Amino acid sequence: MRHFIIPSLLFLLSVSSAKRPQLINLSNLLGTRTSIPAYERIISQPVFQVTTAWGSPYMLFEKYKDEEKALELEGGNGGKGGGEDDMSKFSRVQQKDDMQDTRPISLYFCDEHDARALADEMKQMKHMKESDLRITCTSLGKAVRQASNLGNGLPTGQPVEDTTGKLPGMDDGGSLRHKIVPSKREIFYAARCVGRERVGHFGNTAKEDADLLLQPQDVIEANRMGSRRKASKNAANRMRKARQLESEGLEESEGDRLRREYAHMEGQVGLPVFHTPGLTKRPPVLRRMIQGSKAWDASSLTPLYFSYEDLMKDWSEMRSNSPNKDKIPETPPQVEVFNMMDVVTSIDKDQWKSQRRSELVRERKGVWGKIPVVHNFVKGGISASAKGSGLEKVVFVPSSLGIQAKERISAQGSRKARLRPMRAWGKNA
Repeated sequence: MRHFIIPSLLFLLSVSSAKRPQLINLSNLLGTRTSIPAYERIISQPVFQVTTAWGSPYMLFEKYKDEEKALELEGGNGGKGGGEDDMSKFSRVQQKDDMQDTRPISLYFCDEHDARALADEMKQMKHMKESDLRITCTSLGKAVRQASNLGNGLPTGQPVEDTTGKLPGMDDGGSLRHKIVPSKREIFYAARCVGRERVGHFGNTAKEDADLLLQPQDVIEANRMGSRRKASKNAANRMRKARQLESEGLEESEGDRLRREYAHMEGQVGLPVFHTPGLTKRPPVLRRMIQGSKAWDASSLTPLYFSYEDLMKDWSEMRSNSPNKDKIPETPPQVEVFNMMDVVTSIDKDQWKSQRRSELVRERKGVWGKIPVVHNFVKGGISASAKGSGLEKVVFVPSSLGIQAKERISAQGSRKARLRPMRAWGKNA
């Protein structure tokens, strides 16, 4: 892996996608895609990294002491160093004395154009002009699993020390932290959706949050740094206000409730997924042919889109194919945004509760409950089924732009493999 320090992360808007032919999905013919674990439902969404020709990511150096100071309460340490914004964490020139205050990180981009913007910026460096930079694609499930390891991160493959038998420290390249960078394009769309607080939009109005994302990157990061400094104080004020309204018998507004529940997201950025009521995903064609109308009752799914534009496109197609076209509005009446990490963890908890409930039922059946198939025919004292929370019907729809980028990168290949000269055959023999 190679180490580099960059001043900022540039973002570019994506071009519109072309329509792709629909393929028949045979994986859900007998089973259901909602029975798989939560973290496996997002593996169809691609993410992108700036890597070497061999797939090793280029690492950045993050100045983490400035970040830790920003999370403290105002006036906790006299405000020393508090005037710096987030962009000071990434410096093109790093002195040796400051290297001890940094740690290496690796970035996964949800948008290919954001990854290419970083690669273009690295290409402008004098010592990087001849480097072979690549954009490598992987799954979001892998990125989430790696980014969820906080603290010292994950081992990088460095060998253990011969004398102590321990892995080298983070400063010596023995471990690496991974972070996921959401698409600025989707964050801009999320600013105008219901529930924008879930992904870190805490402006007074939706227009204020959207206008902020049109500013230069250093202005955006400086604004987020200031929001993180005030997050603890604002959360305490919201909690105090909620208790006062409860004592007076008044109801808290929906916006204030979201700000209070998602106070930890103030100054942060989430991974947005979009949903609109009335838009459901129909069962596969073969499943409808076999089960008939029962497939709609048992297999109607709630789609969460990684791309706002894909949601709008599917809404338009649903309206054009509907016999009651005149009764359906041209645009969705309401689009709600959720934080993908909140949805995935909620699904994981819901599946654990369902599995634990089934284990308790089998324990009450005694010896018969230990037999894999027979226990289904033995009645127990309690029911294994429970009222659904709605999370069991959630499916994630990957971004069409990301899918096209993945296919394009796969078609190009690594260009490092070399085939042996083929033996002549046919007319050329």
